[in-house]
Amino acid sequence: MPKSTQLDNTEKAVIHALLNNGLSHREIARQTGRSRRTIDRYARNPQEYGTAIDSGRHRLLSVQAERDVCRKASNSTKSANQIRSEVPENVSKNTILRTIHRSGRLVNTPMKAAPRLQQRHKNERLQFARSNMATDWNKIIFSDEKKFNLAGPDGYAHYWRDLRKDPMYFSKRNFGGGSLMVWAAFCGNGTVALSFIGTRTNSQDYQQLLAQHLLPYLRRRRRANMIYQQDNASVHASNSTLAWFAAKNVVLLDWPACSPDLNPVEN
Repeated sequence: MPKSTQLDNTEKAVIHALLNNGLSHREIARQTGRSRRTIDRYARNPQEYGTAIDSGRHRLLSVQAERDVCRKASNSTKSANQIRSEVPENVSKNTILRTIHRSGRLVNTPMKAAPRLQQRHKNERLQFARSNMATDWNKIIFSDEKKFNLAGPDGYAHYWRDLRKDPMYFSKRNFGGGSLMVWAAFCGNGTVALSFIGTRTNSQDYQQLLAQHLLPYLRRRRRANMIYQQDNASVHASNSTLAWFAAKNVVLLDWPACSPDLNPVEN
């Protein structure tokens, strides 16, 4: 039978005696039938031989750093290189990928398209068409915001899905990461001044934008009885914003949900 990997006590005693007699490691290996590497390991530190646990290659990331990598990847569209740039440790993209795969709960999954028009949306669109058959569209001020990406694609097909969480969905109208947001509005009589706004706008920011750009435009055309169009974004339809419109006597066009194709600004 082949000898075990570890030296037994008898072999250790023999090797220790041969070492004391001044024999070389090569000669001891020949006499004991053990490999030169085994003799070297024992001779290097006889007291600790066989006590150390070989855990394999040392990981470059600490346990805390690995948790941080998994948190950044969890239900995120970030690439391995993007996550790598956010961790302080200088590691490769492959190290990030190994950490993600080793977690056992993150899988690269294609994002599913969000459901589009439901029946209530179709009914609202039909009602919108019936209600506006006689509308003078030259009096409608159409508006919308657009996010432009200065780096990276407009959308992502895959993301790191956390198996402990619900799957993510994407809307074909939504956009990916970006750094510039533009608000635009126009009607049949001209355009409203273009405005560059923050990518994270709240109701107060939106009202300030309208006060600076929309209200002066309406005052110059107060006899035309203009009507303002906006979509149903949360900052547009919040109670605070609707109260602001009422206080400023701005007339709004009722707008059906999930209807970007009805807005000329989209084109």
